Amino acid sequence: MTGRRIVADVGGTRSRFGISRGPGDLSEIRVYPTAGQSSFAEALATYVIDIGAGPAEGWCGGAYIAAAGPVDQGAVQLTNAAWSISAREVSQHLGGVSVSLVNDLEAVGLLLPHLQASDLAPIGGVARAELIGSRIAVNVGTGFGAATAVRVGGTQWAIAAGEAGHMSLAPTTAEEAAVFGFGRTVEDLLSGLGIGRLYAAHARGAARGDRAADTVFAAASTDPAAARTAQMFSRLLGRITGDLVLATAAWDGAFLCGGVAKAWLDVADVGAFRAAFEDKGPMRARMSSVPTFAIIVPEPALLGLTHAAPRAG
Repeated sequence: MTGRRIVADVGGTRSRFGISRGPGDLSEIRVYPTAGQSSFAEALATYVIDIGAGPAEGWCGGAYIAAAGPVDQGAVQLTNAAWSISAREVSQHLGGVSVSLVNDLEAVGLLLPHLQASDLAPIGGVARAELIGSRIAVNVGTGFGAATAVRVGGTQWAIAAGEAGHMSLAPTTAEEAAVFGFGRTVEDLLSGLGIGRLYAAHARGAARGDRAADTVFAAASTDPAAARTAQMFSRLLGRITGDLVLATAAWDGAFLCGGVAKAWLDVADVGAFRAAFEDKGPMRARMSSVPTFAIIVPEPALLGLTHAAPRAG
């Protein structure tokens, strides 16, 4: 059987594909708009044609798919797109090879134990020479998600992904209450659409709520509403990331990724982010020693999948 495997990172906005021959090996990367294809099967077929690989039965030894939604019995319905994916059906399309289907943040979690200093950009706080314990990946993109990597002995790790974006989010200041009110979830505000909502609120109705996050952040130096949006986003992201560290005992650090997080880095109020991250009452001293990073290596979910062990479904 060939050692080449298809890896795919399927999000609500974009779907990414690549080929891997083993841990850390990634090639033939292609990115497609998720809305541009009617189904995952169609996107997969397009990818195989685009890389000129021919029928998958002749070269594909398996597939690892990370999808933006909760995986249940080998199937997933994307949270922010209409696609549903079945590991069994994908296997049939690929000639019966083994197909593993995981949550998209689980894929990033698989990468956490293998990240090097050159793959990371510190976000304020402290930097440790060696990270050996539990850590958490936090994604801000089309949606919001998180996954924890826990060492279970030697070089073995267990990865647990949840649906952190759907936790409740309440205001803690009068300003926050005026801007986004009550009855919100984390993903309502810390996401691509969330940035548009925050910006529209800060612009006092003078702007639509569908402005892209990168556009808002790029205008922060000249547009007061965009600057206030970036500052509030910094505080909210710090607060929620700190809460997730506390809830999962991820004392070896929080690692941010995703398109919105990447765009935010250029205008981040790092002081506000770290202040909110550390402001945890009796846990403040402990939180001040927990590092925070941005993952800057390209395609972290695809790279994480190259480290995945085979599984059914």
